[in-house]
Amino acid sequence: MKPIHVFILAGQSNMQGFGHIEGYPVLEDDRIYNLATGHAEKAVEPLHHWDEHTMPDGIGLGLAMPFALRLLKTHPDLRIGFIPAARGGSYLDEWMPGAPNFERAIALYERAQANVEGLELAGLLWHQGEADSSKKELAQSYGDRFLATMTGFRNRLGEPDLPVVVGELGQFLYRSTYYSEYKTVVAQTRTAIASLKHAAYVSSEGLEVDEGNVHIGTESIREFGLRYAEAYLCLISGSV
Repeated sequence: MKPIHVFILAGQSNMQGFGHIEGYPVLEDDRIYNLATGHAEKAVEPLHHWDEHTMPDGIGLGLAMPFALRLLKTHPDLRIGFIPAARGGSYLDEWMPGAPNFERAIALYERAQANVEGLELAGLLWHQGEADSSKKELAQSYGDRFLATMTGFRNRLGEPDLPVVVGELGQFLYRSTYYSEYKTVVAQTRTAIASLKHAAYVSSEGLEVDEGNVHIGTESIREFGLRYAEAYLCLISGSV
């Protein structure tokens, strides 16, 4: 049987997925697994299981499932697994090596690796930076800290060439006074990605925000997942 290609989902709320569930089709496939419990279970949105995903209005649709389904169109014999490690509202400092979110992501992967045969680490999907956009001092140092985080993941996981796919912050944030350093974080991220081998940056152009919210809406977050998939396929072309 083919190995399960594992992707770590890291960052803050737009990687968790805050798309509204009602009125949208459920995305599923028997070849896609959620490894959150340390076992290979069929992936069902929401993939993350924080308290906010049990709210009565029903949220939790994200980019991971459309990402996986797009990969399966090109490589139908794949099996895909997710380590859902993102945390809403988290700052980049919480993702640096030794920090709580970083260590939790590593521990989730290691637990799955110990319990499930045939796992193959395939990539890290990242979307984060909104929190750091609210403070000038954090935005101005974002690039160096981001590189330290990505390098930290690769070192701890023993995968120096682990593919990393990073999504641009929602372009609608430039209108916000709270996220006043949005453009700085975006520029710092672009520069960092350019120096990070085996990494891709995904545009958020045209993606829409939920009304009165900072989260990418359901249709847009699913489109974002397709863009992540195209970027990933370009990164690994010929190696799957």
